[in-house]
Amino acid sequence: MTKTFVITGASRGLGLEFVKQLKSKGHTLFACVRNPNSSSELQALAGQNVHVIELDTINTESVAAAAQKIAELSPNGIDVLINNSGIIADRNDTVETSSGKSYLSVFETNVVGTSNVTQAILPLLRKGTDRRIINISSDFGSIASTEVATVPSYRISKAAENMLTKLFANHLKDESFVVVSIHPGWVQTDMGGSDATLTTPQSIGGILNQVEKLTTKDNGTFIDFQGASLPW
Repeated sequence: MTKTFVITGASRGLGLEFVKQLKSKGHTLFACVRNPNSSSELQALAGQNVHVIELDTINTESVAAAAQKIAELSPNGIDVLINNSGIIADRNDTVETSSGKSYLSVFETNVVGTSNVTQAILPLLRKGTDRRIINISSDFGSIASTEVATVPSYRISKAAENMLTKLFANHLKDESFVVVSIHPGWVQTDMGGSDATLTTPQSIGGILNQVEKLTTKDNGTFIDFQGASLPW
């Protein structure tokens, strides 16, 4: 059965791979990017079932306009929202050297942006069938397993994004929603670097396999791309 997806950060890396794999399965996609002309690969995938939508997650006017456009193109709603958009600061930062500017910039995209998009797409998810919200998080956001002091702005933002997952899960639990945080693994992207152990097809294939298996019992959980439970 085909479904309708909204994906943020779709111009490259994990987001672009989501578009590739979901298109190959015949799903309808709204691939959201800050600059629609920034990715020739994404534009090549656009077509009848793949709509490229301009959306800047930290600009509320842009988010509202994108939600309105999606609503016009998909009046019966959305089944799955994948909040994939995210950034990382200087990988050499430590808790002693990281700047306030770095904290605010990363937090705005990784947490506020996720909240902005989720709030705007919620009315469409309520019209849909699956009612799933997938926040692409990271094991870097696990407080329980953190044993280093590197890239603090990213780690803290992902811990906060995980809390956002729990809050939306609690808020929507009586409406049969499933809201989860998923760690994609260490992936060969611009963010993950060339030494990473996973390719984007491996990571996204695993994530989509988990998304298909989700039930309301999984609401408010933190898992990895293979379905393993992760500590908060």
